[in-house]
Amino acid sequence: MIDLPVKLMLIVIIVSLSVPILAGAMERGEVNGAVSAMNSETDRLFNSAAAVHYSGIGSSRTVHMNIPDGCELVIPGGNGSEGYSVKMFFKGSDVGTRYMDRPPVIFISDGTIISGSCVLLITSDIQNGSAAVRVTIV
Repeated sequence: MIDLPVKLMLIVIIVSLSVPILAGAMERGEVNGAVSAMNSETDRLFNSAAAVHYSGIGSSRTVHMNIPDGCELVIPGGNGSEGYSVKMFFKGSDVGTRYMDRPPVIFISDGTIISGSCVLLITSDIQNGSAAVRVTIV
């Protein structure tokens, strides 16, 4: 009879310790899935930008993007390394930055935010004598 309350107390302790661990694992899985999807879409953007760049000044291409709910890709543009980057956000938190380095083509953008399902127009251009691509949401 004394055994039953001790067993119940042990079960309660085990469950109370397991729930936060399982919740954390589920949250990490959700973040990893979102980052993986954003990496895939960023690869599509980079591949399209490279194709437009190699096609020459004035060439363009449209890309259909499908960014998962709660996710955003931000193309900050500007000078320096920021101009070559795409930042990834999940539920408002910065989860990574990718850089276009092969070929090193700068993005001409004024802080373009890409979310949901959209179409981008990517156009080859020159900025300050360097190869660049302009990204516009259509």
